[in-house]
Amino acid sequence: MGFPHFHSRHPSRREILDSITLLGAGSLLVPLSGQRPDTRTPAVIRGALIDGATGQPTAAKIRVVNTASGQAYIPAGAIKTMPQRTAPGVKHYFYARGKYEVAVPPGRYQIEVVRGISHEAAIEYTEVGAGITHVHDIRIPLLRDLHGAGWYSGNTHTHYHLEIDEDPDDRLRMVPPAEALDVSVISYLIRNDSPYITNRYPIGRLPQFSRDGCVMDMGEEARNNRGFGDFGYGHVLFLNIPRAVEPVSTGLLSRDGKAPDFPTLSMLAAEAQSIGGTTVWCHNGGGMETPVAVALGNVNAYNLADGLDADYRRYYRFLNCGIRMPASSGTDWWIYDHNRVFVQVEGAFTYDTWIAGLRAGRTFVSNGPLVEFTVNGKGPGASLDTTGPLKVSARAISRLPFERLEIVRDGEVVADQTAVGQREASIEREIPVEQGGWIAARVSGGTKTHALTTVFAHTGPIYYRVPGTPFRRAEAAGAFVDEIEESVRFIRKSYKFASQADMALALGRFEQGRSFYAKLIG
Repeated sequence: MGFPHFHSRHPSRREILDSITLLGAGSLLVPLSGQRPDTRTPAVIRGALIDGATGQPTAAKIRVVNTASGQAYIPAGAIKTMPQRTAPGVKHYFYARGKYEVAVPPGRYQIEVVRGISHEAAIEYTEVGAGITHVHDIRIPLLRDLHGAGWYSGNTHTHYHLEIDEDPDDRLRMVPPAEALDVSVISYLIRNDSPYITNRYPIGRLPQFSRDGCVMDMGEEARNNRGFGDFGYGHVLFLNIPRAVEPVSTGLLSRDGKAPDFPTLSMLAAEAQSIGGTTVWCHNGGGMETPVAVALGNVNAYNLADGLDADYRRYYRFLNCGIRMPASSGTDWWIYDHNRVFVQVEGAFTYDTWIAGLRAGRTFVSNGPLVEFTVNGKGPGASLDTTGPLKVSARAISRLPFERLEIVRDGEVVADQTAVGQREASIEREIPVEQGGWIAARVSGGTKTHALTTVFAHTGPIYYRVPGTPFRRAEAAGAFVDEIEESVRFIRKSYKFASQADMALALGRFEQGRSFYAKLIG
């Protein structure tokens, strides 16, 4: 059966896919002499997917688009990168391992194959005829060999809602390797009775899904909101834990929406740390309790841009308080974009060495650009003493277009370079300093990814001290004092507790945080 007639109406993707019959290898349908070309019988495009770095078959994501209509074609039953409900303009891909096959109407097509962000995008064009199988083997070239320099990528934050068509086991086996992730963390969470399908997996390592070099871990996201679109205490991830930390959600987000706003997230994070877990605060540091948890030592890393565009303002305020805080990232709901944290490990790559590198701050975060950064020969997470200018070296290269590479010192841009061809930029500079602080490299601009999020990258800070000078900024600490005092007023007025003793425990942690920042002002 061929495609039905759709008259003047442009067919939907679903109508086209529903009308396609599966063609076997070598199937051939040729129009009779003198008749009009057959435009209804589908063609088949298929081929092998080869990693340009290893020469071996690999998993990747693919987009097959008719160049005339802009219509993208996805095989029936394929694992998709995005849910159906997305913003206009978002580009949809499907995943494949080792080989791909898709049936399409006759026409001219672009085939785009993407593997993570350390590879180039492989793009080819083909014109296909009705009833013919066209074979296009695609080699995906390496952009930069990060493994050779000891850098391994991770996504610290993922869940899948029930809105997926395929078996979730198949998705967990396919997607992280196709995204070239070395570490992929799934997070158990509770949001009332929402059907998060990844909640079916047990807390801890997931060896049954760890394949092609990727380590899979089932962690947790502890959460508290004061409105469904408004962070309360905030959201925090627990990585590398042997069991769940209860309660997973409190207050408005609990199963019945009526639980107390207790215990606080810093209390839960302290428990996660006590059982060997690593805690990562989510969503650009959003939440009332973030400064409290940081002050109490209950935050091991800080997620930028997971589920949101990157926003550095609060992160910089913590750094300006003299607090060492590793940068991290993830995608949150689906692995829909390329957000990830790269960690430089010491010795052989294992989950334990990766976690150690994350906690030490040997990181950079990105959804496209790959950044190298040293100061006086030392990389992210390092500390150094200096009496003269800092010798800064930074380079960014990206398969996604970007605008500028910048050097940021204590939150202010002190050097920048426009990207050549929106793909590469480098800075070699001596940066004068008068007092201690921190310095990092970042990528800035307004270019967008396929998921319409802003392209970004940011290295972990390098911390430096100038003898006899301060390395903290009183105004940053003062802002946190004001913020905590406002949060205490809100908690007293609006939050629910089972007892006065529980409220006293919660407010006591906020007072400890306020005292910590008050001392920094002096």
